[in-house]
Amino acid sequence: MTKINLRNAVLAATLAPAGIAPPALAQSGVTALEEVVVTAQRRQQSVQDVPISIEAFSSDQIDDYRINNLIDLGTLVPNLSAVEGSGGTRSVLFQIRGLYASGTALAADSGVAIYLDGVYLPGGSGGLTNYADLERIEVLRGPQGTLFGRNTSGGAISFITPDPDGEFGFKQTFTAGNFDLFESRTRIDTPKWGPISASINYTYQEREGDVDNLGAGFVVDWTNFESKAYESPERLGDSDSDALLVAVDFDLHEDLRLVYKYDYQEVDTSPPPVGILGVADVLAPIVPLIESSIADKRPDAVNNAFHTQTYSEIWGHNLTAEYEISESLSLRNIFAYREGYVEVPGQTLDGIGQFAPGIVVFFVTGGKETEQTSNETQLIWETDRFTWTNGFLYYALDQEAGGLPDSTAPNAIFGGTPGSFIPGLETGRRSEAETESLAAYTQLEYRLSDQWELVLGGRYTNDKKDYIDRTLPGQELRLDYDESEPTYMVGANWLPTEDILLYAKYSIGYISGGLVSGLEYDPEMAKSFEVGGKATWLQGRLRTNIALFSVDYEDQQFGTAGNLVDPPVAASQVLVNAGDTEAQGVEFEASWVPITNTTLGMSFGYLDFEFKDIDLALLGGPISPHLRPDWTGTVFGDYVTDPIFGDAQVRFHLDASYRSEEWIATRPTDYVDGTNGDVWRLNGRISLAGIKLAGGEVSVAVWGRNLTDSDLPVNMNTLGPVVAGQYEFSRTYGLDLTFEY
Repeated sequence: MTKINLRNAVLAATLAPAGIAPPALAQSGVTALEEVVVTAQRRQQSVQDVPISIEAFSSDQIDDYRINNLIDLGTLVPNLSAVEGSGGTRSVLFQIRGLYASGTALAADSGVAIYLDGVYLPGGSGGLTNYADLERIEVLRGPQGTLFGRNTSGGAISFITPDPDGEFGFKQTFTAGNFDLFESRTRIDTPKWGPISASINYTYQEREGDVDNLGAGFVVDWTNFESKAYESPERLGDSDSDALLVAVDFDLHEDLRLVYKYDYQEVDTSPPPVGILGVADVLAPIVPLIESSIADKRPDAVNNAFHTQTYSEIWGHNLTAEYEISESLSLRNIFAYREGYVEVPGQTLDGIGQFAPGIVVFFVTGGKETEQTSNETQLIWETDRFTWTNGFLYYALDQEAGGLPDSTAPNAIFGGTPGSFIPGLETGRRSEAETESLAAYTQLEYRLSDQWELVLGGRYTNDKKDYIDRTLPGQELRLDYDESEPTYMVGANWLPTEDILLYAKYSIGYISGGLVSGLEYDPEMAKSFEVGGKATWLQGRLRTNIALFSVDYEDQQFGTAGNLVDPPVAASQVLVNAGDTEAQGVEFEASWVPITNTTLGMSFGYLDFEFKDIDLALLGGPISPHLRPDWTGTVFGDYVTDPIFGDAQVRFHLDASYRSEEWIATRPTDYVDGTNGDVWRLNGRISLAGIKLAGGEVSVAVWGRNLTDSDLPVNMNTLGPVVAGQYEFSRTYGLDLTFEY
């Protein structure tokens, strides 16, 4: 692959336009782009003033793109991949700038950090969550080790929920669509009662799956294992979810503000269908029996007899206090407490199903219980000469995982005759881990002149993890991990005009280490150099952003089988530091208002990723650059008419996303092509808004997602003689009806 010449690219960025995340939804009469405000540096700023590669989505854009969760971002953000992991635990596999991250092992961490209203959320099981309402989403690419801390080597994704408006308001949206989709979204704002105002958001959604289950009705009976019997569903990919957000704003003093938020999500879903992409010659005799589940594209039906309903429940409290000590000095404190619960009574991993007596299938149970407490204090001092951000973080996480909660069901079984199964040698045993992390950080942005700014940042983090590990047969290991890591960032910003920002920075991030099955793995380091530019042109009608990066990932953490380490251990999977990788690339974004009421935009990313010094013997053979396409991009267009009657307007939105050829399989084999070819995906929305009715406003919208009906696999697991995969959800379309008062 062609290497990027950073020096020439920087020169080109200096002489050419430089850019932004997608603009807000066009309004009637608009002749310029709206300002996009983000909190990527722990304070509110225009995205054009922040020397970070950011993709930001406003609430209008979240509606246009129909972003419900993390997976929906995977096709919209350049140099980002996000797919649901296998095992039914609602985990998400990420890739940003070549860093592949999952964090599914107990107390293991992901290199892409997720934040909700400034609070870090642990990765792994239960990470795939729908929120009741979102004001904004920010995707920060590249290490954010100073202000965001550990586990942001690839980047950070922040979900920001809305605060109360302080005025009475009511908004109700009903949605109906194919696959029996029904959704109800309700928001109520109270007026101010003295210093207090509140809001409540509630969303209910149900949707039928898109693939039939030929193994429906099969009973997985755990009654002899302190649990109950579960029946395999008729459709795969069903979803039934509730999400609640309650917010209370205490405006106690002109200099003091408290905001309390409670969020709750409950999801009852059947896992995605698992099909067979191919089998080795050794399984040729059973191909006639499993033929109905062999499909290189999304099939109409598969036999996933061991699939059962997955249930997850997550809730949390957030209290944010902001105090203006003086005109230049402000104090913020964010306290949070959260709990989570995930249970997976069973899921087929290999897609073979329950076809006939004696056929062996790989089937797992799963679950996780979490309890999290965190408190972060920030002190920001801002003058004409400098901005100085300081903070201290306390983070504690208790976890229990390793099989079906509150039962002794085996963690994995092999299939037997229909209606029964042959359990593993031991009953399931759950492991426990307690994590405590302390961090102090500082970042100084010093203005040397009106045009030049020096940025210096540093963070020191101590991670402690205490384990009760029961993953090895007949053993209970009590282990502890205690390590500290410094990270830092050095950068310079140049503002040749008030509309142009050019920057360069060097930053370090890390993913914390830990233990699995008694084996210690070390922290994984990321060392990144980035240059970029952001500019606004043509009296605010054109914005362009560019970022070029080169990053080395050292001591990368990989999962491997326990029998491959030295000395071997009797564990199905452990984590090891198996070598180094490197990535370089570019991200470019542009938004343009060519004529009144019309907004056009595009963004693309290029990634050149390579494995370096990888111990393939330790990993059991060759691995693939999983979910790392060379090219990713999105183009979009928005148009809003002048009022057609009264204040009513018609708005049009269309976007198309592109991904070049990429590895979907985790490992290469000689019997399956583990790649997808390049693919375009199309989404659209047309709305009629501003219809006056009964003192309020009514809007109607029709929308479609994956209109090209891409049916490719999105993730493949190589499981010995079988390659199994999950597929992209089918084309969806529907109608929104909204009343707002």
